[in-house]
Amino acid sequence: MEDRRILIADSAIEVVARDGVRALTHRAVDSEAGLASGSTSYYCRTRAQLLALTVDRLTSLLRGFVEVSGIQDLASSDADDLLSTLNRMIDGLLSDYRGELAARSALIVELTGKQDTSDLVAALLDPTDLAGALDAAGLRDPAVAALDLLTVFEGLLWERTMGRLAHVEIDPKHDADILGAVLARHEHRGARNLFGLRR
Repeated sequence: MEDRRILIADSAIEVVARDGVRALTHRAVDSEAGLASGSTSYYCRTRAQLLALTVDRLTSLLRGFVEVSGIQDLASSDADDLLSTLNRMIDGLLSDYRGELAARSALIVELTGKQDTSDLVAALLDPTDLAGALDAAGLRDPAVAALDLLTVFEGLLWERTMGRLAHVEIDPKHDADILGAVLARHEHRGARNLFGLRR
């Protein structure tokens, strides 16, 4: 993506994160980016094209974060390693991607039912990103465990970005305990569960 299109897309994400999807106009993006009036229209003739550019950029940014996190390549038999990685991801996302998280949530809510949002939903984490790590940790049904874990992971991020915990100091141990409780309820292939307790 060329520099000017990246600037427009990043500015569009800022507009959506701060003011909502309804505020996303060519003029608003020009203003946010500090560009001459009409600049955004040159690259995105319609609002649909502007939305598509915004979603593509947002998806790319979040997938890049996931890839750098290393969670897709995690192959530890210790579930605590997975929980530590997820905790670091939560911390990194809330520190550096809070605006992107808010924009993603707003876009999913606005676009669901109008167009396919599956790539945007999966951009942050997809069950397939966790399957390898959960299999290595010895879970009997990694796919089901991945979906349960993502449900709680997404919920924590929503609450810490836009919900009741948005202005509450982050407690990594609290979040790790919640995520750990999700994993602990799933059957392990061995004689003990993930945290060494006999079943």
